[in-house]
Amino acid sequence: MFQLDGSRHPRTMLFPLLLIVVAASSWTTVAASEAKLVTVEEARSNGVVDTASSPPVRIVGGSAASANQFPYQVALLRQGSFSCGGSLITNKWVLTAAHCVMSGNQVVQPSLMAVLAGTVYLNSGGVRRSVRRIISHERYGNFRNDIAVMELQQAYQMGSSISTIALRRTAVPSGSTVTISGWGRLYTNGPLPSVLQYNRATTLSGLGCARETGINAGLLCLKSSVNNGACNGDSGGPAVYNNQLVGVANFVVNGCGSSRSDGYALVSDFVQWIESRIN
Repeated sequence: MFQLDGSRHPRTMLFPLLLIVVAASSWTTVAASEAKLVTVEEARSNGVVDTASSPPVRIVGGSAASANQFPYQVALLRQGSFSCGGSLITNKWVLTAAHCVMSGNQVVQPSLMAVLAGTVYLNSGGVRRSVRRIISHERYGNFRNDIAVMELQQAYQMGSSISTIALRRTAVPSGSTVTISGWGRLYTNGPLPSVLQYNRATTLSGLGCARETGINAGLLCLKSSVNNGACNGDSGGPAVYNNQLVGVANFVVNGCGSSRSDGYALVSDFVQWIESRIN
């Protein structure tokens, strides 16, 4: 949990969407620890935002997905426990948020991570893959460049339940409706769903996004009505427009389902970086 100290919104609270759960008894058992409140100035002094103990974000006010509705959506498992979402962009590469693969200022060991695809359920079905390599953006920190790619040990076989999604190469028009999805909390400090959730949101202009967050580039702001939007556990998950991946879930402002826009990494600003890492 982080506080953004700025002249425009001095009490704005940015919350990473990382979810920490306990694997001992259930996929949906949530750890009791909560993230420390730090200012952006403190985060900058550390060189990177540490989200290792941040609570998860889930889709608020959404609907349960049907089988094969989002075949590109994957779940990230850290040491066997659900932590984040992601999107399959090739048969062996996943796009997610940088804070989903960090521990302090270090990228986690690939052996600690796994990917689950091909199911809308966290606790049944699907195909799991081990992770070979993780590449986080070199300039990730302070809620900027929050993007990473993961190479799988074994490629997925494409079909109706598992398939890739194309990257959006140009900006999404302001006011466009996008679809977000994830297994994040149903509301702030609420339970996790057993079934993948999805909802709609509207894109803000780049200028409007910068005014709300103080971040001038690489960010897509998504506006929803109150009690709708992303929440803890949705981190790394997709925002999709016209069957193209346009955003990667990064943070919420002033808690889940607030009147403020949610922050997603703007995929079109990172296509060159992504392709240079996976090719």
